[in-house]
Amino acid sequence: MEKNFEDLADGSVGLSIDDGKAILASLQRHLVQQQSSLYILFRRHCQGCGGTRPIKDYSTRTIQTVYGAVTVPSPRLYPCRHCIPGVDFTITPVSELCPDRATPELMALNAKLGAMMPYRTAADVLAEFLPEQSPKSFTTLRHRTLAVGRRLEEKEKLRMFHEKSDTRERRQGELLLPGDLEREFVLSIDTAHIPKVRGRETRSFEAVICHASRGGVGSKGGTLFVFPGTSRTRMRAEALHALTYLGYQGKGEITVISDGAECLKRLKTALPQPATHILDWFHIAMKLRPIEQIAASVSRRPPPDAPDNLAETVESVRWLLWNGQTDRALDLINHLLRLSKLEALGSTICHLFRQGLMNLTTYIEQNRSSIANYGERYRAGKRIASTSAEASVNNLVARRMVKKQQMRWTEKGANLLL
Repeated sequence: MEKNFEDLADGSVGLSIDDGKAILASLQRHLVQQQSSLYILFRRHCQGCGGTRPIKDYSTRTIQTVYGAVTVPSPRLYPCRHCIPGVDFTITPVSELCPDRATPELMALNAKLGAMMPYRTAADVLAEFLPEQSPKSFTTLRHRTLAVGRRLEEKEKLRMFHEKSDTRERRQGELLLPGDLEREFVLSIDTAHIPKVRGRETRSFEAVICHASRGGVGSKGGTLFVFPGTSRTRMRAEALHALTYLGYQGKGEITVISDGAECLKRLKTALPQPATHILDWFHIAMKLRPIEQIAASVSRRPPPDAPDNLAETVESVRWLLWNGQTDRALDLINHLLRLSKLEALGSTICHLFRQGLMNLTTYIEQNRSSIANYGERYRAGKRIASTSAEASVNNLVARRMVKKQQMRWTEKGANLLL
């Protein structure tokens, strides 16, 4: 690793990446061989009688590590003849030490990078900074990523099978402290559409993304769960596990924030009661936005015989919905629909305005029971929108699986990656 004066003059100071790779690979090779030899000696010693297990044959095994591949001796051992006589199966200590032929750290690193970026890009990053990581082995990285996801999925299924959650109604028995935002457990939930592989019945399938947190706006922490499909059983099991992780013990307020999708609204009835479902304010605002734009455009250049104070009336609809006065808002919308002076705006503008009002009316009537007093919650520092779930949709699904990488997925493959 010596450097001459010309190298120093060119700015080559210290170890280069290639030098570091060579040193780490050599050191890793020495450590792994020493540790595997020690484990083989340990397994040759019978824990029952203190004897020595006989060796059937010798072979070698290559173990992939973060700092390169290491080839180690891998003998096969017979069971102890004194403790288990007449049995011919063999034991391979190196296989017990590293069953995947790759260290858990390398598996975790592959899974982490493979979940955040394309497999080819992740393989190039590993090859750039780590020794003996071939950039062409992106298929191996993909297999390792999905293998880690498969193990997490199996562990999750076992947990849901053995876990018994009590969903009986338990009302708060403590003193109600005003302004205690930690009493509220919020589940912000949303769905995303993932393109399906060609040749299937449908072109896409849904995935559920939920961010569970405790406290109001700006509170740190929380947990995230995501899975393909909209199974109510899976949704309930994941939500109960998230609540337990956040410290829920039957006391406190549970709030579910989502859009008007029926599959998400059903989550409220599956959770410990009392639980509340709140319609995401962002979706209401998006329904109001085109109506307000038309009203503002008309107010700037009002045609003859146009309705007076049209923009102020539409603003009143927003104010009523913001403060949870659903009935008054619907009455005001119906009043706008009955206005005969809307015809003076022109056929196209009148049609768009009426269509927007009708869409808003349908949306509010379908979700009447989920509209809360958003102004009161906002002033109290509580959450009124599922922005955390929307951000997770963009990071987990849109960026990795839909927008920047226009790929098609099977439900199984998407589930393991998510």
